[in-house]
Amino acid sequence: MSLSLTECEAVIHELASSITGGFIQKIHQPRPLMLTFDIHSPGQTCSLLACTEPTFARLHLTSQKFENPPTPPSFCAFLRSNLEGGRITAIRQEPRDRIAYITIVKAEQVFILVVALTGNQANMHLLNQEKIVLRSLRESRLKVGDRYLPPALTLDRPLDILPPLRQTRPSSLSGKEEFGDQYPVSATLDTRYEQQKFKEGQESVLEQQLAHVRKSLKQAKRKIHALQEDCKKVERYRNYARYGELLKSHLHEIKRGQESMTLVDYYDPALPTLTLPLDPSKDAVWNMENYFRKYHKFLGAQEHLQPRVDQTQQEIIRLEAQLAQLEQGIMDPEFLPKHPKTPKTSLPRDAGPPKGRQAPTQCYRTYTSADGLTIFVGKTAKDNDQLTLKVAKPDDLWLHARGTPGSHVIVRLEKGATVPPETLKDAATLTLWFSDLRKSGKGEVIYTLRKFVKKGKGFKPGAVMVEREKAIWIELKEDRLQRLKGLAT
Repeated sequence: MSLSLTECEAVIHELASSITGGFIQKIHQPRPLMLTFDIHSPGQTCSLLACTEPTFARLHLTSQKFENPPTPPSFCAFLRSNLEGGRITAIRQEPRDRIAYITIVKAEQVFILVVALTGNQANMHLLNQEKIVLRSLRESRLKVGDRYLPPALTLDRPLDILPPLRQTRPSSLSGKEEFGDQYPVSATLDTRYEQQKFKEGQESVLEQQLAHVRKSLKQAKRKIHALQEDCKKVERYRNYARYGELLKSHLHEIKRGQESMTLVDYYDPALPTLTLPLDPSKDAVWNMENYFRKYHKFLGAQEHLQPRVDQTQQEIIRLEAQLAQLEQGIMDPEFLPKHPKTPKTSLPRDAGPPKGRQAPTQCYRTYTSADGLTIFVGKTAKDNDQLTLKVAKPDDLWLHARGTPGSHVIVRLEKGATVPPETLKDAATLTLWFSDLRKSGKGEVIYTLRKFVKKGKGFKPGAVMVEREKAIWIELKEDRLQRLKGLAT
């Protein structure tokens, strides 16, 4: 559950007295909708957590450590380029609403980071001094270039006013106890959400285990049914060795074209008469050997199929017992949970391609433009195909050096957005650098949206068809290259 209005007021009051005047040293984005800010004040360094996940929307100081992705998402990179090294001059709250405004000054430029903790609409926006939106964490009604206006409060809108936050000291490590003494409101929230996240994680693991065991049990039952059907099919060949021996003693009597053979079964004390079917298109020896071949199928089933049936039956017994335990809430400690897929609707545009579509990081290099946008550069011809056809989105910008072999280059763009001039020059510089025109130091680069790039049937790796292309003449400049190489990841 996200912060209540009262809790929001309490934590912002604590933040205003603890981090105002501090400098932002480092910004991380450990999860798509969560950011952390390392803030240094005289004599101390603390970590501010801002989360806009609908269930866990919150803002407070934290003592937790998070694992960060190797490549910063676009929003994080943009904040780094504008806010790192900046000084926090003020923190205030929108009256009667769960919206915080953090004012940061860097090189005489004023920025306002808006942290809206409003449930499903929770979001973060970076504004300039005139309150123009420069970038948003999630897609929203506010677009880049719009003037920021807080959502209007209405009489029927719930204010979510709860009793005052009860402050409790976290009972764990001494480091956390010290953190709790220094920042009691943040420590209480930090502990609560850590426990809530753990509980939700346990429930998620239990659901995954249940789904996994039910699926495995269903597969095992299908498997044993198929094995039993195979056993039934070969069971009729049990006596075929005897039939082959009987035919062997009557080979001279069998004529080509004969469809059956009637003979006495000397292996049965009752001496019954048997009629054995024959293949009229084959000779007597082939028909005799065919009976022996089918008997060997029966033997093979006894040797291989039956142990598999027994093994699968034991597996079904084990899975049914495991399912009974899980339905009682007893989890398997050895089960390794799969990471849940983030719903497409909750993924920010900056989070990159959904899991399952993203290519291995080895297939492209990653750079950050002067405007904080992500630039991908393919490595090999096959990597170019992977980057263009699998990683890139339809509204991303695609670039390539004209008339010469080279890397495909992708600039990650918001839907409907236009590429900033400096980003275009940065991407074109990288395109030229990773092409055969590098030695000449200048050349023409074509660009278009990714949706206008097609792969023709039978085309070699890296070869594509391009529509609606534009061109830019670019010269390699050492200062631009050095800056881009410094921002490479």
